[in-house]
Amino acid sequence: MKTIFQLLILAIIGPARSQELAYYDSAKSTTSGFWEVLTDYRTSSTEIRYYTPDQKLIHQEVFPHQLVKLTKRNVERLNATLVKVNLQQKEASNVKTVVLPLDHEDSRLTRTRRKRMEEQRRLSPEGMSARVVPSTDGENAMLKIYVYNPHEERLRIDILTAKNNTICQEYNDSFQQYYRFNLSNMPSGTYRVRIYNAKDKVPAVDNLVLLSRQPSQTVFSVQTERTVTPSDDSRASDNQ
Repeated sequence: MKTIFQLLILAIIGPARSQELAYYDSAKSTTSGFWEVLTDYRTSSTEIRYYTPDQKLIHQEVFPHQLVKLTKRNVERLNATLVKVNLQQKEASNVKTVVLPLDHEDSRLTRTRRKRMEEQRRLSPEGMSARVVPSTDGENAMLKIYVYNPHEERLRIDILTAKNNTICQEYNDSFQQYYRFNLSNMPSGTYRVRIYNAKDKVPAVDNLVLLSRQPSQTVFSVQTERTVTPSDDSRASDNQ
């Protein structure tokens, strides 16, 4: 028995950004696979990995003492590199990086640099962005949610049934967060993922997830009906 996990995106703000762990889901692309960006602040380095759909590592790069911000341009470059490495055209990701503090630096310099980076992030015009990625492995159904919250606003994440009964609710105000929910024991059916800014009544992200199980088949399908950009969201907030 295999699992079919489908995601209908009704409303989502921008591309996903999560520095410690960030994936690219290529549901809209003719090329399968995904990438991930992992930042290890203990060693002050960032690693980029590229995988096939069956999670086979096909290419990786390490950036010592560098941070790869998941800006729109960097995400586009990562997506383009994913296409090429799937075609066995190995090349550098060509992403823009910033310097991470070194372990042997004076602690005052480290604090100053980190404080400056935090200030730049909070002053950024970018709003909250998130991505919901369904994942299956045989009968196991995992729902991954990546949230980038540069202004550290209080957010509420709800997972609901088709009848709007809440099966999970999380609150968080971190500037980036990765969630992994195991729906393997849930019955087949329709589920909804909503992410709210605590001060808003309308969800910023509203995704419909379809979970079904059929013999020997695993399918991903993503349909975008409406996309709200960070600039649209900021204008809406100004008008309220």
